[in-house]
Amino acid sequence: MQKPEILSLAEKLIPAYQSNDFDVVLSQMTKGEAPSVKILVKMELNRIMAPCTKSVDLRGRVKGECREYKLDGRKHWLDDVAFNAYHKKTRKFGGYTEGVWEALCNTHNNFRVMKKNGIVLNSYQNDEFNPLEVEAINLGYDLKRKENRFKISSQIEFLLPDGHVVHAVTVDLSPSGARFKVPSAFTYKLGDVIEVSFVELAKSSNVEGLQGPIAYRIVGIDESYETDAVKFLRLLKLGDDDTLAAVIEQFLKTDNQRAKHDNQDKIIRARTRGYEHSYLKHTNCLPVFFSGNELKLVLMTEHNQPIWQYWHDERNQQTLSNLFNPQRMSHLTTPGMRGSNNVLYSFTHEHKGKKHFFSMMMPEAKREVRQLFWHIGAKRNSWKAFRLSIFELSKEEKQELSQHSTELNLDPNSLTHCGILQEIGDHSSHQDYLLTDKPGLSSSELNGFKHPRNPEYNPTCLYFDAKSRRKEPRYRFSSPVVLTTETFQAHTGVTLDLSKHGVSIRLSEPSSLKADDTCELNYRELQLYDKKVLLDAVPYKVVRVSPDGKDVQLAIIEESYTLRTSAFFGRLINHNLDKFITKTELLPSNQLLEGLHDILLDKIVCSPIFIEKKGANLRPKVIGINYPLAAHVALLAKLGDGHSYSLEPIFKGRTNTLLAQPMKRIEGAKPQFQELYMMVVKFGTRIQSVESKLSSEFRNVKERITFIKKAQVMGEFYALRVSSAPVFDAMTALMQKDLEELGQISLHKARNLEKEITGIVGYSELTDITEEVLIRLELTK
Repeated sequence: MQKPEILSLAEKLIPAYQSNDFDVVLSQMTKGEAPSVKILVKMELNRIMAPCTKSVDLRGRVKGECREYKLDGRKHWLDDVAFNAYHKKTRKFGGYTEGVWEALCNTHNNFRVMKKNGIVLNSYQNDEFNPLEVEAINLGYDLKRKENRFKISSQIEFLLPDGHVVHAVTVDLSPSGARFKVPSAFTYKLGDVIEVSFVELAKSSNVEGLQGPIAYRIVGIDESYETDAVKFLRLLKLGDDDTLAAVIEQFLKTDNQRAKHDNQDKIIRARTRGYEHSYLKHTNCLPVFFSGNELKLVLMTEHNQPIWQYWHDERNQQTLSNLFNPQRMSHLTTPGMRGSNNVLYSFTHEHKGKKHFFSMMMPEAKREVRQLFWHIGAKRNSWKAFRLSIFELSKEEKQELSQHSTELNLDPNSLTHCGILQEIGDHSSHQDYLLTDKPGLSSSELNGFKHPRNPEYNPTCLYFDAKSRRKEPRYRFSSPVVLTTETFQAHTGVTLDLSKHGVSIRLSEPSSLKADDTCELNYRELQLYDKKVLLDAVPYKVVRVSPDGKDVQLAIIEESYTLRTSAFFGRLINHNLDKFITKTELLPSNQLLEGLHDILLDKIVCSPIFIEKKGANLRPKVIGINYPLAAHVALLAKLGDGHSYSLEPIFKGRTNTLLAQPMKRIEGAKPQFQELYMMVVKFGTRIQSVESKLSSEFRNVKERITFIKKAQVMGEFYALRVSSAPVFDAMTALMQKDLEELGQISLHKARNLEKEITGIVGYSELTDITEEVLIRLELTK
């Protein structure tokens, strides 16, 4: 018998080693083998089961951070993997033996073991050499805190209800709760009460009551996304004793120490909020708020305007409110349902110069009707797929928004739900929807999905920043005009407001004007003020037309001969500032933005990535996360080194396509989108390899489908929609306010934070579209 077989046999006999019938079991296991085999197996068992007195020091020997532990009277330096292995092996071997010692020195992340197994080691842990390793910032984490937490790593012990003693480490403590890092070798259950002994703190603190155990209830169990060797327990302290409060007070015994701790917390909070503000200002998602079935509020950002603009007709009138019809909303806002999401498909149809909108939600049609919708709609350039996520507002969130009802011009307590509208597909993937056979149904079957022409109401539209979006102020001004179109149709009217480069007018009769049409205005009265300026045929482009065709918003066409006209309007305004009334722009207050900030950060449905410029190259710096992590984000965490997340599957070899080209600082640049497919090959729970391809990198649809099927068999498949856009100004009004407050604590830290936030030059977003891709390719299991 070979040595590996002898070792394997000895491993199987470990549970029976201490039993009375060990020799009988050994004889049965070695029956038919040479007598020497029995002797060799017994010798190996005696060796690995012998008590061990050696300490383990893994510092510099493993891929992971090591910490000192005192376990069963011996001090060891172990990382998380070895710490978990210690608990598993001591249970198996019945104590700390030579076999346990060997197991701790040969964990899978030991550099020597990794080298032996042919795993390439990266000698450079610095992010300078790992440009696609990024820091993760938990967006919205601070909102959930009800008290300050004291970060401390200290060894503890506790007894589980099943009788097992667990050695663990504190992550942070508060007077009423705690967070522990525990080995995953044991089973933890929500609601279990454990008695915790703070063995390390008890030696360094003389606080009365710390020598005995303190009762906690397990209220949360979180996975560790860096390693499967540990878990994190969230606990609530039972009883009303203030032992932990006294311990924290002792650590912060001087005013300077307390101020330092509080200030450090504020610095971390300010940095996190900086990225939160930047996310809310640049997200591609469109936040919407409802009062029952009615759309009441839309929040605009730098990058979600294409979604908002898509739902505008040929008059540039919004029709987004028609997307949320009462029947659809009643399905999405079922009482008692805190959250839901659905896929929407849409396209537009031009008929007699009018744009008609069609939309369908997945549950609204049978398979044949949906396929008909796909075949008719996907052939058009206007084809889109959206995901709509709806969240019921909590009582506290409703109260927060009701405080700003006057500012929003809404009834108090009228808002009931918040929604996030995401674009998850467009015409670039239209061929996928045409793979199925077109059903033999009449196109009239889709008439029920056609939107009404005119919306019944207009929602309030706000930009998520308190800065004016207007290039110039507008002033209320009434003067007679005559509008002439290329077809020589003349319409009389009067101006409603005027600016240097634009005007709003009301016509006496409805017009058939559309957005982007050109026309000429004759300012009959103003022409008398200055006859040197030609005001009888000023060229304008139509920006927006009201549903009744009477109210028209115009922008002057800038040509060399219109410069004098614009200058005239500038002089007219400047000389009459005391008479003209400025047309107010609805700008949100900082208090309203703060309330919206708190509400939206709890409803993140994508993963924002912030890009910085390092030398001549762009590289990702931070990824915004929200627990519990989505499956694809958890994958990036597991692939990362230590506490960082690896974005290699997404950006490696594609930095020009996903970063450099779409993030060129071109004024008016819109987000660009790419579909990325990932195949995760797994052996059990362990990741063996990850392969990723852009949709455009496949030669044909057949090759793409083969890739997906292989991924489903070998492990996991993910489809992500990656957006990329430049950032011109990452600062917001709220961020300026935070920097002013931080400057009172540390001017140096405030300047560094301002430099870091203004250093954001690009913004990317990862959206999980796996389910929608599998549906359109009909590959759902």
